[in-house]
Amino acid sequence: MNEDEFKALIAKIEKTIGTSMDDKLKEAFKDLDPKVLKEINDNSEELKKSVESLEQLNKDLKTAQKNQSDEIENLRKELNSKGGADTTLRGEVKRLLNENSDALKSLKDSNSKENLRMTTKAVGNMLVSTNVGAGVIQAEREAGITRIVRRQPFIVELVNTGIISSNLWEWVQQANPEGDAAMTAEGAKKAQVDFDLVLASAQVRKVTAFIKVSKEMLDDVALIEAEINQELTELINLKIDTQVLGGDGLGQNLVGILENATAFTAGSFAATVSEANNADVLRVAINQINIALFQPNYIVMHPSDVTAMELEKASDGHYILPPFRSVDGTTIKGINVIENIGVTEGDFLVGDFTKSGVRFREGLVFDVGYENDDFTKNFVTILAEARLVHRVKSNHYPAFVTGNFATAKAALEIV
Repeated sequence: MNEDEFKALIAKIEKTIGTSMDDKLKEAFKDLDPKVLKEINDNSEELKKSVESLEQLNKDLKTAQKNQSDEIENLRKELNSKGGADTTLRGEVKRLLNENSDALKSLKDSNSKENLRMTTKAVGNMLVSTNVGAGVIQAEREAGITRIVRRQPFIVELVNTGIISSNLWEWVQQANPEGDAAMTAEGAKKAQVDFDLVLASAQVRKVTAFIKVSKEMLDDVALIEAEINQELTELINLKIDTQVLGGDGLGQNLVGILENATAFTAGSFAATVSEANNADVLRVAINQINIALFQPNYIVMHPSDVTAMELEKASDGHYILPPFRSVDGTTIKGINVIENIGVTEGDFLVGDFTKSGVRFREGLVFDVGYENDDFTKNFVTILAEARLVHRVKSNHYPAFVTGNFATAKAALEIV
């Protein structure tokens, strides 16, 4: 194809398309293979039809867009004009059947583009109680877990503590003393005394607790591992506290302070106190320890018994405050009063708590592991335990006095 033939082809294409071609398009055609240009020339009629088809499609799209806008506007006007019309499902269906029967029939035609809209919910006020479903409103949750309230351990804080490297705590103490020193004349036989040495011991005991929990719970429940650790710690420490105070020594129990304490006795104060009260009982108990040659340093009582002492009044209504008791009730004869519900209400314990000893073979430790088929079931066992021993030497039993307030007051009261 020579240059004249190319110019003639371009002119023919311009005439076919119905517009002038710009210089860039002409440049593009110059680079085309002559065979392609010839193909365009041979099919110019088809090219013209394609262009006309595109123009018609564009017109149809514009018409459809305008019709859609008109339909939306009509629907808006219809909604605004409804007012108090019956908008229930039944009312809407009835209205459509009456007003749009032709439109409904046209829906049977598979090529129909008609559609109908129904409103089935009456307009009304929105309330949380009627319009909001369960779980829609999100609660505000506090962080952490509210724990069960338990009493605070206290006895171990009052006694002397330490560690032990064996499972058996032994000590040697005097027993069965005989004779006494005597004033001796010149040349006379001197006074002879003797005593026995006795080996005593206390066995280390173990306190344990464990929780078995699934791995999923450990992964999915926030803070659960810390909560489990705290729970086990509380339970172990409370059990130790209970055992040191009141263990009976049977089986695996420790021998507690109350098991070794001396019972209250009125002694020379029996039937000598008028209107005996709780404060009188404690003062006599202190004296009982003093004459046994020990120095009491704590009184432990139930909080209700402490309150009862503070509420005591004379027959004329004024409060009773013995001179040996502090105004706030926290000390009696200079000895601190410790309140704790670990002591049975109505009972008391006065003592020299330095004579009570606790030794830990193993402090509180945690172990995590599997048991039996836990591994295949995804369970984990968290175990807490402690090993310890407690003792009050038999020569120190009189350092502790325990009793019941009602019984002790009756022993003091003037008959």
